[in-house]
Parts: sequence; C-alpha cells; structure tokens
Amino acid sequence: MNQGLDFLTILRRHFPIFICAFFLALFSLAISQILLLEVYPPSLDDYGIYMMLGSMGISLYLCGANLLVIRGRPWAVWLIVAAMVACILVVIGHWGRRAPDLLYSIGLLLPLSTLLTLNSKRYRTMLAAMVEVRGQRAAWRKREKKQRR
Repeated sequence: MNQGLDFLTILRRHFPIFICAFFLALFSLAISQILLLEVYPPSLDDYGIYMMLGSMGISLYLCGANLLVIRGRPWAVWLIVAAMVACILVVIGHWGRRAPDLLYSIGLLLPLSTLLTLNSKRYRTMLAAMVEVRGQRAAWRKREKKQRR
C-alpha cells in the first residue's frame, strides 16, 4: 500500500470542506479584527502596525491549528472553535456602536457558518481519515526503525 497515494486520495476527497472551514474562519477573524479596531481605534500613526500585527497573529494561529488538524490531531479543532467563539463575543459585545449593521451581521454569520462546517458529517469524516493516516504513518515509522536495527 502506497502511503503517499492514500494521503493524496484522502486530501483530494476532503479538501473542499477543509478549505471552506479554513477560509470561513479566516474571514471571521478578519471581520472581528476590523470591528475591534473600529470600536477601539488606535492613533492614526499606529493603525497600520496594529492591523498588520493582528493579521499576522490571526494567520499564524489559524494555520497552526489547521496544520495540527491535517497531521491527525482532532483536538486541534477546539482551537478553531475557541477562535470562533471569541469572534462571536466580539461581534455581540460591540453590536451597534460605530460600524454599519451589515458588518455586524456578516461578522456574526461567518463564525456561525464556520462552526456549522466544523460540525458537519463531512468534516468529521475528514478528521477520522486524518487520524487513520496518522496511525499508518506511526506504524510505518515503527517498521522502518525495526528494519534499520
């Protein structure tokens, strides 16, 4: 059985749901960051720095969590869920202050859509497949280590 072919087959089958959840979460975090900087504006000189550092932090956090999911660690989904709950709390906490209502509506719709995607049967199937691939990789490493001795 070819290890790479199995992973590629699984990835090809489950990539749309994975990338959908990733981009929904990314846009949710971006909208929440915009709302936070809209409600609590930093000085005009520092606005770009705060936006850039926030975007980098959001991207690193989300990429790290999704990398753990791809590597077969199903507990990493809770990192994404925690970020979506934080997004919902930011939007609800700042509803109706300075930003347009459409931005708040989108800011609430995106994390809820992400949570729905993470809870879907197809995403759970992908998680189970990734855990199985992780087990196959561990067994393959163990066999290779025994053969080297």
